Amino acid sequence: MLRRVLCDRMPPRRLLLLAAAALAVVALRALDAGAAPASGAAAVPAACTGARWVASWLASPSDAAGGAFKAQTLRTIVTPHLGGGVLRLRLSNRFGTQSVTFDRVTVGRRLAGAAVVPGTLRTVTFGGSPSVSVSGGQEAVSDPVALTFNAFDDLAVSIWFADSTGPATEHFIGRQTSYATLEDRGEDRTGDASADGFTALSSTAKYFVTGLDVAAPASTGAVVAFGDSLTDGYEGSPSPLLPNLEPLDANGAYPDVLQRRVLLSIPPPGLAILNAGITGNRILDDGLIDQHGPKAIERLQPDALDRAGVTDVLILEGTNDLGARSAGAEQVIGGLRILIQQARSAGKGVLLGTLTPSGGAEPTTYGDGDFETQRQQVNFWIRTAGEADAVVDFDAALRDPGDPARLRAAFDSGDHLHPNLAGYRAMADAVALEQLRGTGCPAPPTAAERKRCRATAAIRVPKRWRAGMRRAVVTVDGRRAGVIRRPGGRVRVSLRGRRGATVTVKVRVERSGRGAVAQTRRFARCARVGRATGR
Repeated sequence: MLRRVLCDRMPPRRLLLLAAAALAVVALRALDAGAAPASGAAAVPAACTGARWVASWLASPSDAAGGAFKAQTLRTIVTPHLGGGVLRLRLSNRFGTQSVTFDRVTVGRRLAGAAVVPGTLRTVTFGGSPSVSVSGGQEAVSDPVALTFNAFDDLAVSIWFADSTGPATEHFIGRQTSYATLEDRGEDRTGDASADGFTALSSTAKYFVTGLDVAAPASTGAVVAFGDSLTDGYEGSPSPLLPNLEPLDANGAYPDVLQRRVLLSIPPPGLAILNAGITGNRILDDGLIDQHGPKAIERLQPDALDRAGVTDVLILEGTNDLGARSAGAEQVIGGLRILIQQARSAGKGVLLGTLTPSGGAEPTTYGDGDFETQRQQVNFWIRTAGEADAVVDFDAALRDPGDPARLRAAFDSGDHLHPNLAGYRAMADAVALEQLRGTGCPAPPTAAERKRCRATAAIRVPKRWRAGMRRAVVTVDGRRAGVIRRPGGRVRVSLRGRRGATVTVKVRVERSGRGAVAQTRRFARCARVGRATGR
């Protein structure tokens, strides 16, 4: 009954989108167990075939000190690092003190500001329902959503809250403008592409939205950059009262720049670089204020290891432990060992970044001689202990050659502790792409290879046979694939499969008053795309 009502009332374009989403759900829930290797691809491991969920963007929850939303629509801008055609969202109430109801959620490609590209808004469901209630300390993962986007396309996630959310779980330093309608307006604006009624939030925090996954080839992996403000992308200034606006909406943190390097490499290795930094974060203790988040040894699992498709973790932590005088070099090294063990136990590769210089920084405990002595001891251990799979020497990339205890002036945001955008680019350049283990699967085919091996072919009746044509029957490898009923029509056939290296396509044309004629064509067969696996 429900299907009939939906189909009767739904416009054709919406029906096509719904059908695409349904097919995506079927594909993503199928199992690849027992699938035979494709012809010509026997050397490819089974784990490298098919598709799976891979995290494309994340924001680590830090706290819930930023207030609440009520009778408002919140529009959050996120920038995925992998493109795709099917996504799912993660909404978190990790620090909430009460259950929060997400009454309606949509996602679409951002046009500018709070405006969405017309025609791209998609309703997000949870277990088939347009709303979901999430208890304190829990999160919700959406159903698959069909939406085509590229890497670094801004997406707008809109959430309508009919009732008060209570303390809103947030990622405090979002480095990106988000928007909301005025409080108590009582209007659900999630379905509006227009920016009318949306006001930029004074805080750049990301509320509730903590992850976006994409359906990607199983050969695709993700690397989590895990750390504090230097990973988060924060910039200071000479005066704490004058915030540095350079990084706002720039997507210029070092994981962003590293992702661009990955995408521009030839061939691209199929990796998402995720940012799990929290400004002010420490390894062994919770942050000095709520916004600095829980201790790293407690949040590594949910913020990095549990994310979909993660293969490696790049850890840059310890500066705030030393700077707050809450731990010395030996304690920081012990904390890093705990993080390494957690990652190894989860089967992830581990990279360690050296602690960067901050001579002259305020507070002085971040820039005095005692801090520098402790930092050098930690860095010596990172470089020489051999406990990580690889070392990224961020210290060498940023330090002033004439005064190694200080940031190079060209990389200093003004507070002598945090890099500017040029400094974050230098950090990204310090990472050798071959250090990122990834899935270990063969590189995806090049553009030339994809051109030689077409996934489908459009079959038409030759022009010389169209006069008097009644119909044409198309077969693929002897099996009926479709019927062409008008002279200019076509049938699109798949060129994938496992039977031999070629596909035989035959068109048998039946003509009025004349005998039937046939044409046979052969195409190179492409390897079958495996069915999706993974969480």
